[in-house]
Amino acid sequence: MRRAFQVAGRAGVVVGMGGAVVGLAAAPALASSSLTVSPSGTITSNTTVTATGTDSANATAIGQSRTLTLNLSDPSGGSLQQWSSGSIASTKSASVKGSLDTTGAINGAYTFTLKINGTTAQTSTVTVRVAPAKVANFNASPSGTVAHFTWSANGEPDLAGYDIVDVTDSSNPRDLTPGGVGTNVCDSSGCAVDIDFGSGAQGTTRNFVIDALRYTSPSHSATISSGDSAPVSVNFPAPPPPPSSGGPSGGTSGGSTSTGSGGSTSTGGSGSTGGTTGSSTSGGTTSGSTKGGKTSGSGRGITTNRPSAALKAYLPSFSAAAAPNLPSVITEVKPLPEGTYKPTLAYPDQVIGQTTHDKTQPVAAFRNEVVRVLNVAAVWKSLAGAVLVLLMAAHLRAWVAGVERMDV
Repeated sequence: MRRAFQVAGRAGVVVGMGGAVVGLAAAPALASSSLTVSPSGTITSNTTVTATGTDSANATAIGQSRTLTLNLSDPSGGSLQQWSSGSIASTKSASVKGSLDTTGAINGAYTFTLKINGTTAQTSTVTVRVAPAKVANFNASPSGTVAHFTWSANGEPDLAGYDIVDVTDSSNPRDLTPGGVGTNVCDSSGCAVDIDFGSGAQGTTRNFVIDALRYTSPSHSATISSGDSAPVSVNFPAPPPPPSSGGPSGGTSGGSTSTGSGGSTSTGGSGSTGGTTGSSTSGGTTSGSTKGGKTSGSGRGITTNRPSAALKAYLPSFSAAAAPNLPSVITEVKPLPEGTYKPTLAYPDQVIGQTTHDKTQPVAAFRNEVVRVLNVAAVWKSLAGAVLVLLMAAHLRAWVAGVERMDV
């Protein structure tokens, strides 16, 4: 009996070892795999990220092959790319490589996943947070109190927009477009925005820069700035002079008059009257002599030869008053985050009243008016009295006829 137990014990040991071998063959040893990503962590400049997944020899059961796959998912969670090592014998080391070029990629978290025969072995995540390039060809020109800004569009696929800043006071820069203007101010020829600075900008010089803004990830509205572009200066023209209330110098009436042999008359500004034939004339802003009927010399005068043309020199000039200051104009506002809204009109809700017309009211009013005018109650009383009178007259006539027959 003891010998039987010993044999049974040995058999149990053998079976146990066989079971262990079978168990080893059924489950791959994923602990021998590794995933290396370089550079790792947060990436702040455009570069190429390289990922390498490895699995050492004998990682699976003897006699079995294995396949390593490397998946790359984008910041939105979608599968971006996949690489495969192909079928590798269990006695050989296996590796698979993949890469991500951050140039032209959107900002956010990218995940590399190493799988062995479809089973996840290792994962590694890198965060791309690259600032947009500085804005190029930034220019500005004035038109009255309006500054016209132009620049070249950036090429980042996740660009949020642009921000224009007034840096005239370098210690206190002023953001002219809080939150930035969207990319819809750009087209194939470039970008443009007009901003009116009002009358306070007249006769001043201001300096401006522009920054490009890029989203940090698709799921966030936070942005990262490119930094200031090269500054530009705008010289706003001085305000126009106030309109003159009086006419030109020289007065409104002629002062001195001289008559030449030709019979022409010349009138100066203000002064004394006098002169003889061929004498010199002075007064106001006109001086000189009259010869042959024409005025010569300095100053402006009205000649009888062409009085309509000469009169224009003395007519007062008028100019239109300066236009009122317009509010600052920004052609675009940053789009609202998804799921929000903004009223399009700044007016309260309107209540529209409805009037109901009852067609029976005029009929009732007409009937009441007829009753009031005709006094129906009095009419009926009159008719009843007339009937009684007629009945009495008929009876009286019959009685009289009976009395006459009796007398006969």
